[in-house]
Amino acid sequence: MRAHEDTRDVTTRRAVRRRCARATWLGLAVVVAAGCAPTGVDVHGQLPPCPEVEKIPVEELAAHTTCSLEGWELRFPDGHRFEVGPANGSTSTTDEPGLEWGATDWGGDGTVAWRRTDEGFSFWGPRAAVDQEILLRSRDLD
Repeated sequence: MRAHEDTRDVTTRRAVRRRCARATWLGLAVVVAAGCAPTGVDVHGQLPPCPEVEKIPVEELAAHTTCSLEGWELRFPDGHRFEVGPANGSTSTTDEPGLEWGATDWGGDGTVAWRRTDEGFSFWGPRAAVDQEILLRSRDLD
């Protein structure tokens, strides 16, 4: 303690430091807990069902962002056809090892179609939905 400081000032500063340290740790705990959400990705709202079910090439998915595509048939470039299931995704596998197709409904961000091969993933759909799917896949939580 310096000669000109009185004991009350030192005690007050120590108490403030302790409170700040606790607040910092609490804030860090909240940030860490938020980062530990099951996937760390969000579904932004739900879209109303589309009035009519259609069959479309996956290359056209980006243009369909105003309604849910559940029940729609997607046509992949390799000729495979896939029906979009309920929200939170659906998957189809084949007898061919390492080959898988699927679609994920990202609510207000739209629907993503994807194909996994031994070489990696291909994605089709609105940019925001594709970004969400890539984030999910990068966390390997699907």
